[in-house]
Amino acid sequence: MRIPNKYLALSFVLVSAFALAATPDTFDAGKTTANVFESPFFHFRYEFPKGWFALDDSVRMAENKKRYETDLKEALDQNGPDSATSHTEVVDPYFLLVAGQSAVTASETTQKPRVVIMATKRRNMMSGPRDPARTIIEMIHPKVLKGPEDLVLAGRQFSRTDLEFNPKSLLSKFATVVGEYIIEFDLRADNEKDLANLVNTMQSLQFTDH
Repeated sequence: MRIPNKYLALSFVLVSAFALAATPDTFDAGKTTANVFESPFFHFRYEFPKGWFALDDSVRMAENKKRYETDLKEALDQNGPDSATSHTEVVDPYFLLVAGQSAVTASETTQKPRVVIMATKRRNMMSGPRDPARTIIEMIHPKVLKGPEDLVLAGRQFSRTDLEFNPKSLLSKFATVVGEYIIEFDLRADNEKDLANLVNTMQSLQFTDH
């Protein structure tokens, strides 16, 4: 199964005897107005830098759906019709927001600095706010600059981990649990100043369900 290296976001195919994972038709719905993204499903509001561009929400959701359907087909083909289990479940990160300084035309953009918000269904090794960064560390082996550390943002418990990749690319990963999902704020930059500016945008985060 494909692993989208450009985000170092990890995709998992799990075989389940229970039920198919929900498609992203509802939980990845969101609205971007100017530099503000709002998620009606996860009940949060976030402001990315003014003057930045976000991937069109309809394009983003169409790409999420296509990725889900493609990975589900691959999983079904791999398991075969005679699989001992009754259902195949695809657990992927779904993009809620992709934003950067210049126009963004696809989810898997390489531009930096950028902000990506993802939602992943909680399952086994990906069940807590530290798990997304932990998995990256175990699989990619970047330099750990900070964390993981626990903190409270917008009244919610988050985990923050800062990583450095070679060639130089900096990541500050904020993650929290919302119901059955892990929400990741993936902040990327080429230098410390740009990353610090992105980290400051996390202060704009507001949850409206409490």
